Amino acid sequence: MKRMHRIAVVCGLIVILAGCTTINDQKWYQESKEASVKAAATVTDTTSKTFKRMQHYLAEKDVLQTFHDAGEHSEAAVLDVLHKSKARAGACTSKPAPHGTAPAQSAKVQPAAPAVPQKYAGDLRWPVDAGIVSSEFGARWGKQHKGIDIAADAGEPVYAIADADVIYAGDGLRGYGNVVILRHDAQMTSLYAHNSELKVHQGDHVTQGTLISLLGNTGHSTGPHVHFEIRQGDTAINPRTLLPQSKLAEVGGSRPGIASARN
Repeated sequence: MKRMHRIAVVCGLIVILAGCTTINDQKWYQESKEASVKAAATVTDTTSKTFKRMQHYLAEKDVLQTFHDAGEHSEAAVLDVLHKSKARAGACTSKPAPHGTAPAQSAKVQPAAPAVPQKYAGDLRWPVDAGIVSSEFGARWGKQHKGIDIAADAGEPVYAIADADVIYAGDGLRGYGNVVILRHDAQMTSLYAHNSELKVHQGDHVTQGTLISLLGNTGHSTGPHVHFEIRQGDTAINPRTLLPQSKLAEVGGSRPGIASARN
């Protein structure tokens, strides 16, 4: 009789444990489902807002096309920033003094090496989600325009195109206004100028898609836009050769291999 009672108790415990497991599974499933629905709703909402902003910019395209650089930028100032950044990186990799050799009294502690790879291997993203390309890379006003100008409303978010170290964030480069310069690897850098507000500081490390500034109208500018450059070493290259296809409208309509807002 006692044995049967013990068996009944054990069976009861098994049933209770099985019931608890079922309840926990259902709770986990419900929480996972709610999290997935919330994430999907966030993505949908973001996409919807971006689409609405793009439609707004397309409607204002004739005006936005007049927003671009108003004059020359200081190339020497940008190159100075790039060279100092590379010099700091090189100093960090210099060989240590032989064992037992006392360091010179005047020697300074070198800053930590930038948290960037020798060669960036990932994909890039556009610096803004919505806007109008008001001026392309290449010959302009008899000189070389070293980037592309993307016009939009002041305050449009500007994002890092890839993981990088912030090697400059300020307003001390003539013509650029509030500008951010990022280093992505030993050679590649990107520049974002004319911002209304900077969201990062020199020395920060950012990941792709990090909000780095708000688009503005500072420096030599005819209206709210971001002057955007990509460089390999000292040489500015056409950003469109590295960026993915985009729905951002172009001044001259569509080009081979480039998606246009008219498509």
